[in-house]
Amino acid sequence: MLNDLNVYPVPDGDTGTNMYLTLRSAALEAYSAGAGPVSSVAAAAAQGALMGARGNSGVILSQMLRGFAHHVRHRETVDAFGVAMALREAALAARQALLKPVDGTIVSVADAAADAAYRLALHERDLVRLLSGVLRAANDALERTPEQLPALKEAGVVDAGGAGFVYVLEGALAFLPEVRVRATAFPRRPVRAHVFTARQDVGELRYCTELVLEDATCSVFELRRALEPRAESLLVVGAPPTIKVHVHTDEPERVRAVAARYGTPTRVKVDDMEHQHTMLLVDRPHVERSIVAVVPGPGFEKIARELGAEVTVGGMVNPSVRDLLLAFNKCLSERVYVFANDENAVPAATAAAALSTKSVEVIPTANVVEGINGLIAMRAGERPSAKALQRAVSETRSARLFVASNDVVLDGAPAARGKPAAIYRGRLFAGETLAQVACAVIGEMREGSDGLVTLYYGGGQREKDAQRLGEELRAADAGVDIEYYYGGMKNAEYWVGFDA
Repeated sequence: MLNDLNVYPVPDGDTGTNMYLTLRSAALEAYSAGAGPVSSVAAAAAQGALMGARGNSGVILSQMLRGFAHHVRHRETVDAFGVAMALREAALAARQALLKPVDGTIVSVADAAADAAYRLALHERDLVRLLSGVLRAANDALERTPEQLPALKEAGVVDAGGAGFVYVLEGALAFLPEVRVRATAFPRRPVRAHVFTARQDVGELRYCTELVLEDATCSVFELRRALEPRAESLLVVGAPPTIKVHVHTDEPERVRAVAARYGTPTRVKVDDMEHQHTMLLVDRPHVERSIVAVVPGPGFEKIARELGAEVTVGGMVNPSVRDLLLAFNKCLSERVYVFANDENAVPAATAAAALSTKSVEVIPTANVVEGINGLIAMRAGERPSAKALQRAVSETRSARLFVASNDVVLDGAPAARGKPAAIYRGRLFAGETLAQVACAVIGEMREGSDGLVTLYYGGGQREKDAQRLGEELRAADAGVDIEYYYGGMKNAEYWVGFDA
């Protein structure tokens, strides 16, 4: 996922691997520290990350952990304000490790997260709510990275390192022991064929060279000055006697020789980035299929794109045949799948498919929750048939929660104007509050089984409302986990999905 986003500073497709290996090393060291004070656990994680850091993004991440550990070095425990200050020091450590920090990368996302943490910590003492705000700010900063870096905008992706940092924050929030209601981000998964472009190349400094200098007799700054000539993406971090070096160079042996003047080079690794990039270009897959999704709001548009939709048709409940034909023409592949995501959109999609010069399969999903399940199913197979996809979504359990605009009776069940109501499989549910209606409809959706409830909020609802509703649902029913996402639809307060 992150490897596919990787186009900067060089498009060598290894950011995700490097960040994973770095975090894995940090986690193993933290685990070995046991259930001690936060100072010792953080220090162990930072040392593990330093020794296991891989690639540009991995070394930067190790410096964030080092900055965090430095701030909590005298603490037994840490509260929300302490976490906020530690995040500020982490972001500062990452920026200071770079010779030339570049906006639109992981450091921009970390800075935004740290600034948000400080502002929130001035009045917020709840760690879960603090981290929720930090994650939201980091996601917003990540979405801005293509406007800050031309290479990202050209490839149509966000920064890979920044995305990795967002996932780290999300993991920290989602798996706090007391958190059962989770706001998560769908994976930002581009099509690799669209990521690498002719103007992206590795350049002359093609060798990514890394080493750990043991028994170092110099400072970080001395070694950095010695390595600066003929170097890019230079990171020299840590402190004597152990210093980590990452550099892009055309003379990897020179790097090793310079380091050897000041200590013992160990864990030396040299990767030919030109070879890595060439392999990615040569192996670039043909676009077998394109996906068009009709979506009822901007949140759903983002979700659909992140799940693989190449083109979305939004801003309207019932798109016209012309709207859909234009969408089909935008697709790169001659084979197109269209998810209608509304019963009223199916006729127009069918008519547009008949008029198109492309091979178009209409997936008659009745609502956007079914469409999301269909997109997930699409990722499991190379060329699934429309019938196979329809089978995959036919068992979807989904309900729409809304505020009744008029008095209504459906099969003998009444709902009063201005009161919350829900429809599930043709049955009407009503109550005095959204929580009351949601509890009733989810109880019906569960059919006696435990599972995951997903809330997509829109209408007049905000994130804090979705979080509060999730907490109420969780308190009322211990048999479900809750996740919530922004949908942004105008014709409902929530779409609800249930997966057993």
